[in-house]
Amino acid sequence: MLVYICCAGGMTSSMFCQKIAKAANPNEVYFGQLHDVIANFQNLSNTYSTLIVYGGEGEINKLSLEPIFKPYVDGLFVCPQVRYKTASFRKLLSPLDISCMDIDMKTFGNMNGEKALRDILDFKQET
Repeated sequence: MLVYICCAGGMTSSMFCQKIAKAANPNEVYFGQLHDVIANFQNLSNTYSTLIVYGGEGEINKLSLEPIFKPYVDGLFVCPQVRYKTASFRKLLSPLDISCMDIDMKTFGNMNGEKALRDILDFKQET
């Protein structure tokens, strides 16, 4: 399973992923930048049960749906600063059966990696 955490430009989602990584089992969960993980997807998905990637909201567009999102991404977690785009992300991603959800503002604001990891793992069980 691959979850994409997106913010405005990728910086705060990267910091947030660092906090989540501290709470995760490093033998089961891998963290990285979207394009780096996709470039090595086969190997990483065979090694780790969960891939959590980060990047900017600009990655989510009509041109990236088929080559990037459709074959790889199972869920999108939207950071609070780009929450206003959640509806448009859902419109783009729902035909691909990719779930889109907002990250709780308190969880993100406190950089609560443990809570975020629980939310991601709960999402994984639901899919």
